[in-house]
Amino acid sequence: MGNLKGFEAEFAKIGFFIPPFVNFGTFSEIIKGVRVSQGHSQAHIEAALKKIYTPGHLAAMVISRYPQTPIVQHYKVIISESIEAHFLGLNHVAVSGLVPVIEGTARQLHELFGLGKARKLELKPMLTALLSYAKKETNRLKLGAYEEVESMLDSFDHYLKQYLYAGSDRYSLVDKTNRNGITHGSYADADYGTPLNFYKVIGAVDVLCLIAKFQPFAPRETPESLALAMYYLGLAEWKEQDLKTNAAFLDMEN
Repeated sequence: MGNLKGFEAEFAKIGFFIPPFVNFGTFSEIIKGVRVSQGHSQAHIEAALKKIYTPGHLAAMVISRYPQTPIVQHYKVIISESIEAHFLGLNHVAVSGLVPVIEGTARQLHELFGLGKARKLELKPMLTALLSYAKKETNRLKLGAYEEVESMLDSFDHYLKQYLYAGSDRYSLVDKTNRNGITHGSYADADYGTPLNFYKVIGAVDVLCLIAKFQPFAPRETPESLALAMYYLGLAEWKEQDLKTNAAFLDMEN
C-alpha cells in the first residue's frame, strides 16, 4: 500500500489526473508512451488515453456503474448519449453534454454529504470542500488502498483548479478542455471537440463516481456490455467509412 505521488506528478505534466478504475500497468504504459514520443502533444496524449477509454471499458461503465452510483445515476442517459456521440466522432456534443453532469453531480454530492447548500456556493470553493471531505473520509474509513485514493483526489483537485475550472483566458493547454470557455461560448468549432477533450471530461465523471460510492475497480464485462461495446465499434467504423465516402465524393467534384 502506498500513495501515487509519482503518477500524480507525471499526469499533471500532461494536463490530466490519475484516472480511477485503471490498473498500475496501464498507468505505466501511458506515461511511458508519452515519454517515448518525446513530447506532450495533443496527438500523443490522446493516443495514450485512448487505451483507457475503450469501447469495452465505457460499455461496462454504462451498463454496470453509472446507473448504480448515487447521484450519477440521475445523469445516466446524458452520459450514455455523450459516449455514443463520442464514438460517432461528435465530440463537441459529447463534451458539452458531460460538462454540466460534472457540475451537477458535484453539487448534489456536496449536499448529500451534509456540507451545505451547494447551489449557493461558487463552483471552486464547493469543489474544494467536496474533495477535502472525500479525502478525510478516505483516511478515516481506510478502505482498500486508501493512500492511493487520496493521491487520485489530490491529482483531480489540481486538474480542476489549474485547467477545467480555470478562467478560459488563462487555460494554458492546446486542447481547451475548459468549462468556462465551453459553457459560455467563448470557444468555437476549431477550439475544442477532440477525443482528448472527451477523455478528460468522462474521466472527471469517473472520479465523482468513486467519491459517490467507493468501488475502486472497473466493472466486469457482461453479455450486455459486450453487445454495447460491439455497437460502439460499429459506430466508429461507420463514421470512418462515411468520412472516406465524403472525401471521395469531393474529389470527384473537383
